[in-house]
Amino acid sequence: MTIFSLKHEATTIRQLKKVVKYNSNNKAGLNNSNNPRLISVSSNCGYCSNINDENEYNQLVDNFILSVDANSQLSKNSRQKYLYEHSVISFSNDDDERLGMANALKLAIKTAKKYDPNFEKTPYMIWPQIDSGKLHFHIVRGYHDETGNYHRQSNSGLKRQSAAQKIEKEHKLTYTGKNDPKNYVWKTDVNNKKKKIYVPNLSDDNKKIVKNKAIDYDCKIDEFGNIKYPLKKKENKLISDINNNKNIHTNNKKIVNNKINVIFEKITELEKPIKYSVFKKVQNLFTDQVQIDNEYKESLINENKNEVSNLQRKIKKDWKKRNNTHHKLVDKKLFNEMKINVISNEEKKILDKKDDLLNDDDVFSKLKNTVNNAYRKSKTTQEFIDILNDNKIEIYVNKRENGTGGITFTSLNDDISLAAGKINSYLTYGKIKKNDADLFEYLTNTSFKNDEKLSISNDFDVKNINYNYKQIKNIDGSLSIFYNKKDEEKRPNNYNLKISEDKKTISLSPNSNPFDLELTYKIAKENGWNGASSQNKELTLKSMKVAYKSNKDDLFFFQLENSLISLDDVKSVVLSEKMSNSNLINLYDNKLTNNSIDEQRKFVLSKLNNKYDTDYVLNELNKDRSLKSILDDKDGLFRLKIDHNNDLNNNDLNNNVKNENSNKRHYKF
Repeated sequence: MTIFSLKHEATTIRQLKKVVKYNSNNKAGLNNSNNPRLISVSSNCGYCSNINDENEYNQLVDNFILSVDANSQLSKNSRQKYLYEHSVISFSNDDDERLGMANALKLAIKTAKKYDPNFEKTPYMIWPQIDSGKLHFHIVRGYHDETGNYHRQSNSGLKRQSAAQKIEKEHKLTYTGKNDPKNYVWKTDVNNKKKKIYVPNLSDDNKKIVKNKAIDYDCKIDEFGNIKYPLKKKENKLISDINNNKNIHTNNKKIVNNKINVIFEKITELEKPIKYSVFKKVQNLFTDQVQIDNEYKESLINENKNEVSNLQRKIKKDWKKRNNTHHKLVDKKLFNEMKINVISNEEKKILDKKDDLLNDDDVFSKLKNTVNNAYRKSKTTQEFIDILNDNKIEIYVNKRENGTGGITFTSLNDDISLAAGKINSYLTYGKIKKNDADLFEYLTNTSFKNDEKLSISNDFDVKNINYNYKQIKNIDGSLSIFYNKKDEEKRPNNYNLKISEDKKTISLSPNSNPFDLELTYKIAKENGWNGASSQNKELTLKSMKVAYKSNKDDLFFFQLENSLISLDDVKSVVLSEKMSNSNLINLYDNKLTNNSIDEQRKFVLSKLNNKYDTDYVLNELNKDRSLKSILDDKDGLFRLKIDHNNDLNNNDLNNNVKNENSNKRHYKF
């Protein structure tokens, strides 16, 4: 799995110096002497045999910066804004271990050359780093060569991706992106044509979050450049926190006890009898001074005892707080140990299947996984919609005036919404339009039209048709109809049906179910429409089933606009049932299907009522008569059928006589 990504571009030498310093110096908290940030360097601007030699390394850095600056000075095009680029290349853990440091570096340079064949003509520096626990290569390269020519790439993201995938194929690395067969799914459109679509599997940021909290892999590189990724336990910080927590309480307790001891010493001194001089003793015989002194002394003793009690309560409170913290830290440590043990037992499996690290309790991850898996596993558009409906996930498509749009998925169970791009970049409006025409048509053309206006009055209430629905009138004069349990104020665009202001269009949600279609049929039928047409074939067929179930003569109440359906489509609606004369006449005389005339005639005969003489009907159809005129010719139909039956009966009688005579035994005398 090769990753080749652009970190940033910049325009000044000052910024170039900063990024070189960034890749050269250790970062606090991420690395230490056992895991340094600067482990090696490679450049076409010089050679550094020992990166620990500051003078030698700084000389290489200076040569690189001077080369970038000097080359840019040769450029005569002032519109060449950027001076350099900073990018990162990394391979999978398995690939790193198989390649080793030297070969991984060679492949990183080869990947950069695939991206831009002029890569080595421009000054560059490459730093292998393992400070994050994973080997990766930071690349900084100037955009100008020695003649001042500019080599900044257009569409760099696509070219980087293409270069990475070519390297994967050439060197049999771990496949990713379009190289990975798992990232392709087969889809079947409404005409039963199959198409292979590239849909990369879910890439969820939560996998990284959970992984970083639970486990980490310690990158070890030996003196020969061999790489290993043993699992390391991230317990040190927790143990340190537990010990620090204990130490804090111990120190707090020590400080408080010292204060208490000082106070007790004061109390001991106060409890001793007061010594008076002879003069004071004589004076006290005539006054209450002794009592006053004793009372004051008692008050001081009480104040000190209260202070001791407060300090003791404080240390108890601190102990309670530290004890709770201690238990939480211990529980966290035990949880991490348990999780790490599970992962340790299946380390290889985890490296291959990172989906196991997903947090299934995260409602957003749940929505992402459900939608992504539904699309990848479903063979048809209808199957995809059915899975979403089963999981109570709705789609909303927002079409903009400039021809673009947006797709949003809403989980009714969890009351959350996510843009399609947050789930998978290949489920966005543009990618669906490009790669899955059948789904795009289903999402964007979910409406029925008629040139006639619906005769809906101002006092129209959908509850009179179906009490499970409610309605709101929109500012533009249109009417939105919602299922009762929906929050129309929170999500006004998640309607089930929408009747346009001119009353000539009924739009449906892409998640429309048979109940929504039945309501559409009833509203259209009861308010003046004799039929309705849609550009969406899937929607039309679903609606035909609903109309046919409600009224056998309304099979073609819903029709496909600007196109024809097939006889197989009609069969999927009526199944094995016979069809009414009006439906057959409509189908045949109005040429509603795209099949050949012979196929249509054969179909008509198979669906015609048994009372009609099919031979007579076929004979008359072959004369190019309309089916209506033939079925109106009832006398000819029935007379011919009767005559035909009589002929059959006579033939049967004659055949029986012949058979009887032939069965007689003849004897010779």
